[in-house]
Amino acid sequence: MNLDEARRRAEELRASIAEHRRLYYQEATPVIDDSEYDALERELAHLEATFPDLGDAASPTSLVGDDHDGRFVAVPHSRPMLSLQNSYELTDVEAFDQRTRKGLGEDAEIQYTVEPKMDGVALAVRYRDGRLTAALTRGDGQKGDLITTNAATFKKIPEELATDWAAAIPAGITAFEARGEAYLALSRFETLNREREVEGLDVLANPRNATAGTLKTLDPSEVRRRGLSVFFYQLFFLDDQDRWDTEQSLPSHRDQLKALEQLGLPVNPLLETARDLADLTRSLASIEGRRHELDYQIDGAVIKVDRTDQQHRLGMTAKAPRWGLAYKYAAEEATTLLKDITLQVGRTGVITPVAELEPVQLAGTTVSRATLHNWEELERKDIRPGDQVVVAKGGDIIPKVLRSLVEERNGTQEPLPVPDTCPICQSPVTRREDEVALRCRNPFCPAVLAGRLRHFVGRQACDIDGLGGRWIDLFLEQGWVSSPADLFRLQRPMLAALPGWGEKSADNLLRSLTAASRRPWANKIFALGIPQVGITTATTLAREYVSLDTLAQASEESLADLPDIGPIVAAALVGWFADPGTVKLIDDLRQVDFFLDQEEQPAAVLSVEGDNPFAGRTFVITGTMAAMTRAQAKAAIEKLGGKVAGSVSKKTDGLVAGEKAGSKLTKAEQLGIEVLSEDVFLARLAESEADGES
Repeated sequence: MNLDEARRRAEELRASIAEHRRLYYQEATPVIDDSEYDALERELAHLEATFPDLGDAASPTSLVGDDHDGRFVAVPHSRPMLSLQNSYELTDVEAFDQRTRKGLGEDAEIQYTVEPKMDGVALAVRYRDGRLTAALTRGDGQKGDLITTNAATFKKIPEELATDWAAAIPAGITAFEARGEAYLALSRFETLNREREVEGLDVLANPRNATAGTLKTLDPSEVRRRGLSVFFYQLFFLDDQDRWDTEQSLPSHRDQLKALEQLGLPVNPLLETARDLADLTRSLASIEGRRHELDYQIDGAVIKVDRTDQQHRLGMTAKAPRWGLAYKYAAEEATTLLKDITLQVGRTGVITPVAELEPVQLAGTTVSRATLHNWEELERKDIRPGDQVVVAKGGDIIPKVLRSLVEERNGTQEPLPVPDTCPICQSPVTRREDEVALRCRNPFCPAVLAGRLRHFVGRQACDIDGLGGRWIDLFLEQGWVSSPADLFRLQRPMLAALPGWGEKSADNLLRSLTAASRRPWANKIFALGIPQVGITTATTLAREYVSLDTLAQASEESLADLPDIGPIVAAALVGWFADPGTVKLIDDLRQVDFFLDQEEQPAAVLSVEGDNPFAGRTFVITGTMAAMTRAQAKAAIEKLGGKVAGSVSKKTDGLVAGEKAGSKLTKAEQLGIEVLSEDVFLARLAESEADGES
């Protein structure tokens, strides 16, 4: 492979990794398991090591995943909140032991702890003077989302500790932080899904994804109802500014667990110790042997150097501490009958083959369906209806068919033919040149409509309470809805006549629909279902564009220059807004006043008399500013009589450059255009506005 080939492959890998991170951290809907994802990162790391010219500080190999949600305030962590390095083979454990001994010296006395690796969501809580002051998600490892109100609904996270709490930690300590893993117990998960089925709501996919979604719910009462749990595994002390006090620490990891327990915070009782590789191997096997006795999901075990001083000596990399390792257990496998392969059509028209299985117990749950992804995978694995197949749950979350037992075929099994038409509406199917997926291109396909409506009413979109998939399907069958806008045209009498509804249920839905029209701008953008636009990307767009019209008219260049967007998402946005189906969707929503409350009236222009450096001049804004969004900067310039363009040219009078300014800054410097830093820009704004108002 030459450098050009390596660069193309690295770009493909980075785009793929970015998409899988978005699905995992922001959407809580992963489509591949951890081992498949880690293989992508390992391939990218190998390319970057082999071809140093490919190095990039923003590469996923240098950054941890990011679960930021723009609806919550981002708060700096007291110390980086990093992930552990993953391993899948005992040879990785042996290499870790050797590195540790080399780092500490061959004569060092080392003890490891081994504990279950919870399949949940990282959580940090802070206490001062015995009272809960903050709770944070991992975020990007440097900052986390502030979810204190939601965390306070946990039964095991008290808002105020018992009166003797100070006896558990060294004298004089008034503030501490505990880190752990939030999770949904398997028994509670099953109960919630039974309740949701009765209510006609879509069932929760799995405990881990349900936990991630629940933590980011804006309604604390719903968080309380879900009944999340937590195990804490780390404790350190804070100074007056909520920063990690490096002078104060407990001697060992086991001491931290003991102190957490004495503070009244829950700790996983399953803990083993090891002094060498043989002990580590036995401990890993012991915990794996008990995994299905537990009322929570684990996907491996965590190995840590026990002594705190040795942890400090070993230090950490940019992504992970050197004193710890996450050992992932192999996915549990089972054999069952593949009764049939059905075709599922999603909201974007993608047709996915789905394995219908004879129900089988796997990783603590009953599995009866598994995605087969696409026809390329189906053909590669030679999977046919009627086969005996081996199934597994990747990371104990995603059911998948590993292989068919070809030797057990009786001659009646035939490959599933690639469909020419949509299985739902019989419209012709197409395949884009740049992807393997088959698509139904009919925007009025019932399956596409149902998927679009489910997305539109979802929690991070319009959050229309009580409108599950069962009722959406019924509305479609009745012919009441064919687009999201039709939901707002539903009438009270027709709803009240539905089986099991009545006037109260009808009124509740109508209130939710009214509230949906007042949802935050970012949630409305997300509700549109734009390809590759998750809630985090929607939040970025909402900050930059004050109305749907300004967003729809944005160029690829200006979109790609935004944080977290890039050229792939920018192209998808521009293409989506140019589609005639999108134009109809937006016009339809406008007719029911869905967007009217988001349109902003133009601000009155200040007097431009006197020394106003903005009046009559054209500016371009690039990069990220700390004091305001680019949309606010644009409005401020226009208020002072200036114009804002999307790209730099000879007609540009000035460039306002925030942090991470890219190609626009380079071009402006080449053309000799005045560049204003954020500080200079803000100072000139203040002077001009003062002159205009005087």
